[in-house]
Amino acid sequence: MRFTRTVRATAVAAAAVAMVATSALSASADAPFTPDADDVVIVGSDTTEFVLNDLSALYNSRTPTPTRRMASFDATGPSPITIRPGVSITRPNGSSAGINALCSRTDIDSARSSRPRGASDCADATFLQYAKDQLRWMANDDVTGVGSLTDAQLTSIYNCNLTNWSQLGGPNLAIVPLIPQPNSGTRNFFAGLVGISSSTPPSCVKDTVNGSLVQEHDPAPVAATAGSIAPVSTGRYNLLTPAQQAGTVLGAIPTPDSNAYDRTLFQVVKAPGGAGNVPAYLADLFGDGFGFSSDGGTPYICEPSDTDPATTTAGDIIKANGFLELPAGDCGVEVP
Repeated sequence: MRFTRTVRATAVAAAAVAMVATSALSASADAPFTPDADDVVIVGSDTTEFVLNDLSALYNSRTPTPTRRMASFDATGPSPITIRPGVSITRPNGSSAGINALCSRTDIDSARSSRPRGASDCADATFLQYAKDQLRWMANDDVTGVGSLTDAQLTSIYNCNLTNWSQLGGPNLAIVPLIPQPNSGTRNFFAGLVGISSSTPPSCVKDTVNGSLVQEHDPAPVAATAGSIAPVSTGRYNLLTPAQQAGTVLGAIPTPDSNAYDRTLFQVVKAPGGAGNVPAYLADLFGDGFGFSSDGGTPYICEPSDTDPATTTAGDIIKANGFLELPAGDCGVEVP
């Protein structure tokens, strides 16, 4: 599915590029309409809220307007949110909150997720992959002389075994490991990598700063806390303005360790039996579990990027948001 730019589509694409370039963590970009019974309501992950907002805007700009518009709601912002006429719910903040809402309701169509399937997810939850993200770390800018950390070093930090940056060639400064709020997919994924419990992390690991929960990819808690470190999406960090990045630095993970920190991004839908049973309207957007739309074509989210200035594809939007496209044949496939 490929969209040639009309005047309206060009304006939407330009707005999406502007938003990518100047996105503010405090800004909310929920669907600009109240979804009706036919529309596709999407909630969940903070990591992928911007890319789904942009993908929704591009899809909804088609002429004629799709019968089933995409309506993506950010992870943070005013709560409750109105997801259907007369239906308001507490805003799901994070992958797990979005998946739980999808599983427990019939008026939510899909959840954004930056983590794979978990043991507590409902049996019908079907995880459809569509892109890759590079998870790395950010630190307060008073952490000098430490530009890269191995998997073993990150594991030691988050298990409270390395406690001062001087042990890593940095300043004589206590290490303060931060981790995002409990419903975060980033928290769940990162905790597994560094060998700690996501629900009850070690005592040195904090998920609150000054009484407020740490929001994933938000540099503010890191900038406000001397010696702090937190996991961060490279794509999301690189979309921040210099003013938003101020007080923090982006750290590297050397290869081959970095491979484990490159994670798959998902759209989660309910499909009893998994692949092959995804409702047709969702297969057309996100894949049928085998990588196809309902008619055997390419799902919308799997459109590859190109260099043609006359068109904007889903792949163009994914790349503009700092994520990596999946190889042909992998996008829209279920990951059990």
